[in-house]
Amino acid sequence: MNRRRARRRLDARVWPEILETLVPATDRRLDEIMAWADRHDQQWLFDFLEARAASLKAGEGRDIVPRIPPEDMLAEKFGLTLAQARVLSAFLAGKNLKEIAALQSVSITTVRTHFVQMRAKLGARDQADVVRIALLGLAEEAGEGGEG
Repeated sequence: MNRRRARRRLDARVWPEILETLVPATDRRLDEIMAWADRHDQQWLFDFLEARAASLKAGEGRDIVPRIPPEDMLAEKFGLTLAQARVLSAFLAGKNLKEIAALQSVSITTVRTHFVQMRAKLGARDQADVVRIALLGLAEEAGEGGEG
């Protein structure tokens, strides 16, 4: 991989504390999400990713957390239980399944169960798709754009 591609890859990371072993998978997911946004003319998503990368570079890695809606609002918006909404909120904050289990003092099996049920309710394929659907739904509600 050349230096330019490597730098772009590092700049494209949206969530802090990503494990180096997850970078290739994260890059693929970001490429998929950005290709979808490009095909559907969802410029707000590019703006979000650029702003997020800029805030990480500036050392403001946690600035998105206060903007994540309350769990009860996520539950109502997406038809989730509160437990599923807690998992969604943690996903939006950049946490992975293992971190969520530790933060919520539950087993990873419990978190996986909530994730599978949430994925089915949202019609999502995987975690990246869950986050994309949530971001699109929240942006649509805020009047910033919607699924196109």
